[in-house]
Amino acid sequence: MDGVNVTAAVYEHSNETAVVRNATTAAGPPSTYTALEAFTIGSVLFLVIVVTIVGNVLVCIAVCLVRKLRRPCNYLLVSLAVSDLCVALLVMPMALLYLVLGKWPFGTFMCDLWVSFDVLSCTASILNLCMISVDRYYAITKPLEYGVKRTPRRMLVCVSLVWLGAACISLPPVLILGNEHSTVDGVPHCTVCQNFGYQIYATLGSFYIPLTVMITVYYKIFRAARKIVLEERRAQSHLENSHCYLEISVKNGVGPVESKIAAAAPPERGQHDHRASSSASTVTTVSIYTYIYI
Repeated sequence: MDGVNVTAAVYEHSNETAVVRNATTAAGPPSTYTALEAFTIGSVLFLVIVVTIVGNVLVCIAVCLVRKLRRPCNYLLVSLAVSDLCVALLVMPMALLYLVLGKWPFGTFMCDLWVSFDVLSCTASILNLCMISVDRYYAITKPLEYGVKRTPRRMLVCVSLVWLGAACISLPPVLILGNEHSTVDGVPHCTVCQNFGYQIYATLGSFYIPLTVMITVYYKIFRAARKIVLEERRAQSHLENSHCYLEISVKNGVGPVESKIAAAAPPERGQHDHRASSSASTVTTVSIYTYIYI
């Protein structure tokens, strides 16, 4: 009888332990961070979110209210601010909770929505930076021609192309492939689609191609800007040398051409002396003008 009671007690204890373990697994393990670590990380990231929101809202308000900023060249800056604002409002708060809790508590539908907004906003931000670099390149290398072509309609077309490209990268996981709704040890996780072909397509379209374009364009902008600076310095030094030449000629009384003409003229004829000096002055003026501008 004693053996039977002991066996029954052990069996009941094992059942209770299994129930407790199942309940713990279903609820998910606690976060990997301590309470202090979670509070510190949450506070820092929350401050980053607030600063991001305030900064981008101020950019949009400034462009809308200040008349001098309401130019076609700033449309891309507003688009960049809107994309960063979408990241701060739609992506970063859920990412903060996901990081602190160590699991995804919002379900599969919100997972798809969150991942789509994440890819859309981040890709739009990168493509806006790429389009801004191209816009600056043409504004520096072809200022007159491109200044005429930079109309509000064309800049709105550029903004639309940026967001259309971002949508083409963010929508395939939702519409065709599907995102990853994995569960590890009973803990739900949310990640973007891990399909190999999509990863290649997304990384090329949202990172490597824009990066290559920006590096190339900014290198060309650097070369063009350096060329402009060197030409300005050369012109400045040329003007300074011309100014020194004029000062020396004035201090000496006559220039080299004028002295030759004056020496060749007969001294006893006043009228001819006056004509010779006038001719010498004209020749000197022409020679100085030619020296400065050629």
